[in-house]
Amino acid sequence: MPGYGLADIVPQALGGWFGFETYDTVQSATQEFLANFAPTLAMMGKDLARSTPGRETASTGAPVFRHGSAASDDVHAILRNVPGISRVVGHSKGALAIENALRSLPPDRTKYITVHTFGCVISEKVPCQRYSQHLGLIDPLGILNSLGNSPEYWPFADHSTNSLIPLSLRVTTSIANPG
Repeated sequence: MPGYGLADIVPQALGGWFGFETYDTVQSATQEFLANFAPTLAMMGKDLARSTPGRETASTGAPVFRHGSAASDDVHAILRNVPGISRVVGHSKGALAIENALRSLPPDRTKYITVHTFGCVISEKVPCQRYSQHLGLIDPLGILNSLGNSPEYWPFADHSTNSLIPLSLRVTTSIANPG
């Protein structure tokens, strides 16, 4: 579950800075309001969200978010409908979307899932098979977004996952060789 990188930098930063819960609540309330009172606006840019299996809609046909955000709803729907998925990987706000989606799934589904996060550490309250969380030592954004949660791994890295950038988080290596 990736974030959108630079194209989504303001929502990414605000989503972590103000807390994913608050951000999701405001985003869900806004989407619900628009879906009911300005459906044309609520549908703009939501083609992917409208294609999610089981997507709930307002009486106007516009999508509403049931698990906090469009990203969380998408992860929830995928994990609910594709039981063969046993590993999820998220970076930054994508990790927060995974956390939100996991909380809305039954424990018999989550207990077989391994969670890998990069650039943001999520709560491990949901029983999963394993958590492998990586937070760069020189990643102030990730550290801020992870307050209250500790990673299993502290590589000397920044927030980026772009392997062409020096000191980036090494996703492929970390997943293939945890620890």
